[in-house]
Amino acid sequence: MGLEPMPSVNPEIPDELWYHENTIVVKAGELILDENPVGIREGKKSYSASDGGFITYRGRFLTKKGRLYVSLRPFESDYISFPIGPNSCQAYSRVDIYPVKVTEKGFWINGVLYTPNAVELDRLKILEDQLKSEPFEYNGKHPYYGESNLPRCEPNDLSVLDD
Repeated sequence: MGLEPMPSVNPEIPDELWYHENTIVVKAGELILDENPVGIREGKKSYSASDGGFITYRGRFLTKKGRLYVSLRPFESDYISFPIGPNSCQAYSRVDIYPVKVTEKGFWINGVLYTPNAVELDRLKILEDQLKSEPFEYNGKHPYYGESNLPRCEPNDLSVLDD
């Protein structure tokens, strides 16, 4: 799990800190990354039904030139907006690639430290089922915005892997 800082969702409570509580389940180099918004105030965590948005990614670890990377593709979201205009592409087909830094405490992806944590069995089962059923490659079966005919996103410039 990792905590990804996000902007405050309630300006009336300025001392409440907001994060996406990110859970990653990894099996054989494949992964699910599930982001859920949480507020922390006076040492107590609260969950939001809608603030901050929820998003789930299908991912895969890869190596190039001895360096570790992760590629992530969103496939499920609530309260998240993606562009759907004339110059847009199908949001659930977009794959982003990030370097992974492994440390003694865990691993870093896109500025978030992930450390081992226990996950409730029911939630773990759901995430493992998603890992089995959701393909890494976008197949168009459940687009972000169903009525649109947006094209697939262009593949990323993999030169990011050469840094």
